[in-house]
Amino acid sequence: MEYEHKSNKHERKSGFWAIIGYLSFTMLGIILGAALIYSLFSFWLAPEAEVAQPTTEESNAVMAPPTLSEEGPGLVAVVEQVMPAVVGVNKHLLISGDLEGVLEEVESGSGLIIAADGYIVTNHHVIDGADRISVVIPGKGSYEAELIGQDPLTDLAVLKIDEIDLKHVLFGDSSQTKVGETVLAFGNPLGYFQQSVTAGIISAVKRQVRVPGSDYAYSFLQTDALVNPGNSGGPLVNVQGETIGINTAKISLVGVEGIGLSIPSNTVQRVVKDIIEQGKVRRPHLGVIIEDWLEYGDEQPERGVLIRDIAPDSAVDRAGLQSGDIIVAINGEEIYYLALLFDTLFSYYPGDTVIVEYYREGMRLEAAVTLGERPESLPIVQDIPETDQTEDEDDVGQEEEAEPIEPVEP
Repeated sequence: MEYEHKSNKHERKSGFWAIIGYLSFTMLGIILGAALIYSLFSFWLAPEAEVAQPTTEESNAVMAPPTLSEEGPGLVAVVEQVMPAVVGVNKHLLISGDLEGVLEEVESGSGLIIAADGYIVTNHHVIDGADRISVVIPGKGSYEAELIGQDPLTDLAVLKIDEIDLKHVLFGDSSQTKVGETVLAFGNPLGYFQQSVTAGIISAVKRQVRVPGSDYAYSFLQTDALVNPGNSGGPLVNVQGETIGINTAKISLVGVEGIGLSIPSNTVQRVVKDIIEQGKVRRPHLGVIIEDWLEYGDEQPERGVLIRDIAPDSAVDRAGLQSGDIIVAINGEEIYYLALLFDTLFSYYPGDTVIVEYYREGMRLEAAVTLGERPESLPIVQDIPETDQTEDEDDVGQEEEAEPIEPVEP
């Protein structure tokens, strides 16, 4: 009996501590669970003020400035930016009349305001032969225009009107223009559809073309943006709102559509600068008769400009070049055809020295040539295929790069 009593006491004591242990573990679990739930709620429900925000410098470093899209509102913004600078240019021709006096005939084209104080660029053929020139700015009226200067070789002219604080458009770098870019062509088609705009793409760059009556070859931008008579002198604009060309011609043959031609803005800027500052365009001169060279065999070079004849005591004569040499580069710029030669030379002025690379009897050589100055007039030797200008029915020469053209003298 005594043994049985002690056993019952031991069992009661063990049961008590077991209960205490269970309760302790339960409390510990509750505490840990509460801590876990609190942590989760603290993470997900933390106020926004506690989230670190980037500094101004960090934001500027990461965020790119907004750019105009090539569709919808982007193009609308470009049109609104450029349109106030697009003007009508009228060529007035005085015709002797009968007893009623003098009759006046008017032909119209387009122009672009390029400076707030009234300078305007247009095509030479738009104002050529004018007895009087007027400029129409929609919303402002008609102005008498002064002819500051003209350059038939590039088919460009600079006008000036007596006005200030005019909205104008900046030029872009036409050398950066890529085939496939979206572009807008502005102008006054037919002379009375004022400030019209059409859209297209750049179809080709460095398209070799010559203007009527010119012995000068240079590159055009080709676009499928629709241009019509009256668009001549209007701007070709990219989606950044920069003028990359001046619309001057289109190919208008039976069965041919969508070939518009624009003078690259880099050429325009050089011509405008020279006319405003010096009254004329100062061109470098090599003193050679040249033509395109295209080798279909295995000889070198495959492309270049062939020297057919050299004027005595000219720039290249003094540098030691000879008839039969083939020019392939100037100061590292590759020369594949005539227009590229003229374009490259147009980056320099008379008196500048350039390195001319050429082939002679299969060997590539080079010579330092100090450029002369092109005379005011040179004999013209050329054939001009049938094409149309945007302004009228005059012809404009158009040549593909791979096709030789008649010799010209740069």
